[in-house]
Amino acid sequence: MNLTVPDPRRPRVLRDFADKCSRAGPADEAELLREARIITRARYSPRMIEVMIAAGAGESAALAMIGKDVAWMLSKGAVDSCMASVILPGMTEEVTMQASTPALALLAAWASAALCLLDLAPAESVTPLRPEGARLH
Repeated sequence: MNLTVPDPRRPRVLRDFADKCSRAGPADEAELLREARIITRARYSPRMIEVMIAAGAGESAALAMIGKDVAWMLSKGAVDSCMASVILPGMTEEVTMQASTPALALLAAWASAALCLLDLAPAESVTPLRPEGARLH
C-alpha cells in the first residue's frame, strides 16, 4: 500500500470504495475484491485473487491485499452483519465499518482508515509506524 504518493483523486476513490463495500451484498464480494486489488495496489496477480475468490477465501484475499502491517479485528454477527476494525501504520485509533461479509467489512474499514490517514497529514509527511497495540472495545 503506497499512500505517500499525492493523488487528488485518492480521497474520492477511497470514500466511494468504502461506501460500496458497506452497502454491498454477499453476491458483490468477488467484484469488490477485484476492485480492491487495484485500489490497494496489491502485489498479488489477478490470477491469485481469482483463485482465492473461487476457493471462497474472500477474507484471506482481503487480508492479503490490505497488508501484513495493518492491525485488524473482525467480528461476524447475524446474517449479513459483520464488523471490522482497522489501524493503519501511523494511526493511533481504529476505524470500524460494518458490511455484509467479513471480507467487505475489512475492505471498508481499510479504505476508511486510509482516508482518515490522508486527512490527518499531508501525504508527503506520512510516516509508516507500527502501532504498539490497539485499544479494543
